[in-house]
Amino acid sequence: MWKKGLLKKGLTLLVCTGMLASSLTACSSSGSSNGGNQNTGTAAGNAAESTDKTESSDGGPVTVRVSNNQPLASLDRYAGFGIEQISLSLLWGDALLVSDHAGNYTNWLAEDIAFSDDSLTADIKLKQGVKFQNGEELKASDVKASFERIINDETLTNGSKWGKYLESVNVTDDYNCRFNFKKPMPIFFSEVCFVPIISGKAYEENPTGFFEKPVASGPFKVTAFDSINNEVTLERNDDWWGWDDSNKSNVDQISYKYVAEDTTRISSLRAGELDICENVPSDNKELLGQEGFSINEYIAYTFTFLGVGSGEGKTFHDPALREALSLSIDRQMIVDSILGGGKIAKWPAADDQSVYKDHGYEYNMDKAKELVASSGYDGSELSMIVNTGEVLRGAEVAQAIQSMAAEAGLNVMIETLEAATYNERRAAGNYDICLGVNTMTNSEFFVSAIEINATDRFATGFTDETMLELGKEGQGLVDMDKRVENAKAIYQIVMDNFAPNIYLYQIPGCVATDAGISNLTIYGDNTIDMRYMKKN
Repeated sequence: MWKKGLLKKGLTLLVCTGMLASSLTACSSSGSSNGGNQNTGTAAGNAAESTDKTESSDGGPVTVRVSNNQPLASLDRYAGFGIEQISLSLLWGDALLVSDHAGNYTNWLAEDIAFSDDSLTADIKLKQGVKFQNGEELKASDVKASFERIINDETLTNGSKWGKYLESVNVTDDYNCRFNFKKPMPIFFSEVCFVPIISGKAYEENPTGFFEKPVASGPFKVTAFDSINNEVTLERNDDWWGWDDSNKSNVDQISYKYVAEDTTRISSLRAGELDICENVPSDNKELLGQEGFSINEYIAYTFTFLGVGSGEGKTFHDPALREALSLSIDRQMIVDSILGGGKIAKWPAADDQSVYKDHGYEYNMDKAKELVASSGYDGSELSMIVNTGEVLRGAEVAQAIQSMAAEAGLNVMIETLEAATYNERRAAGNYDICLGVNTMTNSEFFVSAIEINATDRFATGFTDETMLELGKEGQGLVDMDKRVENAKAIYQIVMDNFAPNIYLYQIPGCVATDAGISNLTIYGDNTIDMRYMKKN
């Protein structure tokens, strides 16, 4: 007996609890939704008429130039993780499901996904007639090749997301296959959206060079990729199955370039060298808006938090001192004065997510001082490790926390570390405080609830038997209702104990676009859907 209602159940749950789109706003006028099966997110720019052969003002092809501070050493998301890889893979490939990045999933290449009662197998029925960009039809054998590549290639740094769950894929016929799991996969729906189905034949012919020009079924095909300079060029695939007369993009070419420096990206946008600039700093928004650019702001599903060393023998083993640290931090000041936007975290999830509960927020310096004074803390130095490249305005935020903690009586020393050392120290629990971030991609809360908190990924040393049991349970849950209740229970322990992590705020996000760009959908996990984009 198959659980054919599982996908619909996930959809219904998050529709009822509110979707991310309701919290996203654009400062400029907004276009319509992207015209596809999803219509959530921020739609940027003003609507433009669509024609297949629209020319740019100089008579050449219509080109959209995009830049972000996300490196792009590979187009293979499983060779390394980056948000831009996800955004670009939406262009060149199609997955079995698509997501609105707020917890709702829609069949895409898959017509049906049916799980067994024990969740150890899933039967996939494919849409027929879908063609790869080389004209060959997409078959179940390509699904098998796409997934088994990930679980069998030990060089893939991000392959463990599937490797610890998926055993194999069996092909039943050209349009049907079965996934065989080692154990139930709670993150199946959120992760399956990130696996573009590639041509198994083309990959077999050139496995090492395949992702320089991947062969898949998406609306744009990669024509050039420079892994040294982190640049990629894509051209429209006029035969894409997902377009109709109303939603087909008029963009002939999309080019992406990695630019680390914020000022360089902003200057390029103002000079007309860019059409879309991602990760716009807050202090540039007003000027760009005055100059006629569309400013698309949103609150990201990225949470900044403090990991707190709470093990035996650590200063913060004392819960009163953890509470004092939390009470001493004026989160509103950080959001307003340092970040120029954002939202205070009153729970380790966003207020439009199914796992949310309003726990409240308290900033009380007087109480923090009292707790420190009565604790017996001797004023010894407390290390706070920071990788400023990971945290938005990381240096300023760390200094603010240091100053606030000092006022409460806590002697915090900032250690600014490069990424490798930071990750090594954090994994070993060699710190008193660790400033970090976590983004819930696709609104998926598994990593945040189970890995970062319940199983203490960053070695804070905090122990709670109930949380440990909840973590074990959560690793095997696939039923959405039960997963939500499990995560809520974990988060309640986190909030009550100020451990293993103290949550601070959600960061602001901003994308600036040329006023002629429309049907660009921006999601709260910082991914962008450019499939239906138009440019006038």
